[in-house]
Amino acid sequence: MSVNDKNYYVMGYDSGNEGCPVSMAGFFNCERFEWDPYGSNPERLEINHDYSLSLTSLDMEIEKLDFDFHQVGATYVSKRFLEVCDVLGAKYKAVPLELKSGKKTRRGEFFIFLPGESLAAMDKDRSIYEVSRDIETGHVICSPLYPGSVSIDRIDLFVVSETIKSDIFRCQETLELFCSERFLLAANKLKGISFSKIDSTYKYDPWSEFDDI
Repeated sequence: MSVNDKNYYVMGYDSGNEGCPVSMAGFFNCERFEWDPYGSNPERLEINHDYSLSLTSLDMEIEKLDFDFHQVGATYVSKRFLEVCDVLGAKYKAVPLELKSGKKTRRGEFFIFLPGESLAAMDKDRSIYEVSRDIETGHVICSPLYPGSVSIDRIDLFVVSETIKSDIFRCQETLELFCSERFLLAANKLKGISFSKIDSTYKYDPWSEFDDI
């Protein structure tokens, strides 16, 4: 059941399409990037270095890579993905990414994607959630990434704020990539993306995997 007037979705990686690898691990040609992956206003970044990823775990030939969206830590996208963003007027920073596997290279086709907006997307009056608290003092923990916000431990009901109008952005409460239904429809031919609707079944509980340990 939908709890939101406008439909929004969490974007994830789907390796089920041809050309979308299950594993694409490797080593970058640098110790750190020139940017904060959760920073605001990435469009203003001045990139001075070239970035390449030497793949050590790839379950297909590099020539067969044909994804438009890949998300394992960083988000990698194709030119086709950026074209959808451009059609919708979405804000972003795309850093060219060279992929290497053995002696073979793919250059000019893939990019590290930095969403141009990080937004407080949750209507806190209508949502059901738990804030993070210091174990010893019980005080609410402020977000280390977004001044003025608090850290969230769990969300049982996420109602998207009516002020949200962006087609693709990073959600400050969960750090996930969110997109509008307009983006979903425009991206219907792209490969490698899953869209999970933010409705009454959507939950955010990053600590759940530790409950079974």
